[in-house]
Amino acid sequence: MRKIFLSLISVVALAALVACGSSNSTPIPSSPSTGNNVGFTNANLHGTYVFSGNGVNSSNLNFDLVGVFTADGNGNITSGYRNLYADSTSAALESVTGTYSVNSDGRGQLQLNGNQAVYRFVMQSPSSASFFEFSSNADDTGLMKLQSAVSAPSGTYIVRLQGEDSSGLPYGAIGGLTISGTSVTGTIDQNDAGNLAASLPTTGTLAAPDTTGRGTLQLTFAGAPHNYVYYFVSTSEIVIAGTDGYAVHGYADLQTTLAGLSGDQVFSLSGAGTSGVLYETGRFTLTGGAVTNAVEDYLIGANSAGGYFPGVTFTGSYAAPANGRWTATVGGSLATNLVGWQVSSQQSLVLAWNSSATVVETGTMRAQDTSVTTASITGPYSASLSGFNYNDGGYVELGGNFDASGGSLAGTIDSQTPGFYNTDLASSGNYSIASNGRSPNANVAGVSVVIYTVDASTAYLISSDATRVYQGKLLAQQP
Repeated sequence: MRKIFLSLISVVALAALVACGSSNSTPIPSSPSTGNNVGFTNANLHGTYVFSGNGVNSSNLNFDLVGVFTADGNGNITSGYRNLYADSTSAALESVTGTYSVNSDGRGQLQLNGNQAVYRFVMQSPSSASFFEFSSNADDTGLMKLQSAVSAPSGTYIVRLQGEDSSGLPYGAIGGLTISGTSVTGTIDQNDAGNLAASLPTTGTLAAPDTTGRGTLQLTFAGAPHNYVYYFVSTSEIVIAGTDGYAVHGYADLQTTLAGLSGDQVFSLSGAGTSGVLYETGRFTLTGGAVTNAVEDYLIGANSAGGYFPGVTFTGSYAAPANGRWTATVGGSLATNLVGWQVSSQQSLVLAWNSSATVVETGTMRAQDTSVTTASITGPYSASLSGFNYNDGGYVELGGNFDASGGSLAGTIDSQTPGFYNTDLASSGNYSIASNGRSPNANVAGVSVVIYTVDASTAYLISSDATRVYQGKLLAQQP
C-alpha cells in the first residue's frame, strides 16, 4: 500500500531525511556502534526467527517479505529461507545464510547471502525486533520474532490483512478463524476500496507447517478463493502473506478468554482513502455503548503535501461484542465506521471504512493504563518511525534506541530513504504525558510527534508535521 504515495506525486529523486543530518551513499553501512549501553550483545540474537515486512521496490511495485533464519548467537546466520511477493508475483523460495552484529543499545545489522539483503534492526528483547532494509532498490519495514518449537496452529485465531486487491486498490480484512486439523471455518469482514462486506462466512484448509514453520492457507469467502503462505511464530501467532491476485500481508493471533469490552483504549490505524494515505492515532473511553473522552491525531498524505489534523475530538457508539466481534460508529472529521475482533479483553484488531471517502484502514486497539505519567516513561526504549517525507519526495524509515528520563530522550538512530542512509547519529527528544496519555508537543529524533501511551512499556507515535507523514512506536527494551 505504500506505493500509493508515489502514485499521488511526481518523484524526481529520493533524497535523505533532513531531520537526521547528512547522508552516506556507500552501498553497505558499517555495523552499528556508539550509543547507550543497555546490555545487548550478539548472544541476544540466538535461535530461529520469523521475519516479515512489506514495502515498495524500484519499479513501484508493492512487495511482501516473509521468511525465517537461524542465528547462532555468535554473529552468524547458519540457515534460513526468504520469500518475496511483488504485487502477487511470487519469487522462488530462496535459501539464506549470512552474518549479523548486535550493538550494546540493541541496534543491529543483518546481512543475508553476502550483501544481497541488508537489514538494520533494533531489538526490544531477545524475542523481538523491528527492522528496515538498507537498499537502493527496495524500501521496506517489518518485524523479527523468535520462533518457538514448530507445531500445527490450532484454535481460534484473529486475523488482520492489509494491502491491495487484484486491481491495485486499497484492501483490508479482519476476522475470526477456527483451525482444527486441516479444516478452517470462521467469519471475515472485508473492506475493498471502501466497500465493506461484513460477516462473510469463511471456510478453508490449512497445510501443517514444515520444519521451518512454513505452511500454506487457503480461504474461501465472498464467493472467491484466497491463497496465502504463513510462518509459524508460536502457538499464539502466525504471520501471513498473500500468494495470488491480492497483494496482502498480516498476521493471526490466538484468541484468549474474553471479558466484555469497556474502559480506556488507545488505537493506531493505517491505510488509504480518496485523498491518499491515512494514519490515525488516538484514544477513547468505552462505557455502556457510548464512545466518550475521544481524541485523535491524523495525517492524510495527498499530492505534493499532506495534511495534519491535531487533537480532533469526537463521539460515537459501539455494540457489545459477540464471540469477540464488535462494531462502532464515530463522528468527527472522518465519520468512520469500525469493526473490531478481540484477541483478548486487552486487545482488538480493527478494520475501518467510509464508503463515501473510500477509506480502508486496519490497525490495533489496546486497553490503556491511564496512570502512566511523564515519570513512568523511564529507561531504555526502542524507537521506530516510517512513512513519507514530502520535503524530499521520498520514503523514510527510522530506528534507534533512546534512554528516557524525566521527559527527555537521548540516544542513537539509523535512518534511510532509498539509496541514502544515516547511521550512528546521536539524537534526542522530549515528551510530557497528560492525564489521558497524550503528549501533543513531543519530539523524537528531530521529528515533531504526538505520543499516546498504552502503558509504561508501549507508546504509539504519529508525526505532527503535514510534510512528514510518519507513524511508529516506542517500546521498552529488556536484554
